[in-house]
Amino acid sequence: HLSLREFDDKMKRKKYEEQGGICPLCKKHFDITEMEGDHIVPWSRGGKTVYENLQMLCRVCNNTKSNK
Repeated sequence: HLSLREFDDKMKRKKYEEQGGICPLCKKHFDITEMEGDHIVPWSRGGKTVYENLQMLCRVCNNTKSNK
């Protein structure tokens, strides 16, 4: 059984639309091409690649969060 780390495009688009294109961290609006799928509970801490653990972040916020 393989654990996938990447969210698929269908999940990311659905979450993007649910968030209205707003990054939950900086509260700014972005095009979907400027956003990345992020694990709310990090992959490294056992977070699963499931819709409930997905948030769409802008690249800057995702990189900042990844470095913490």
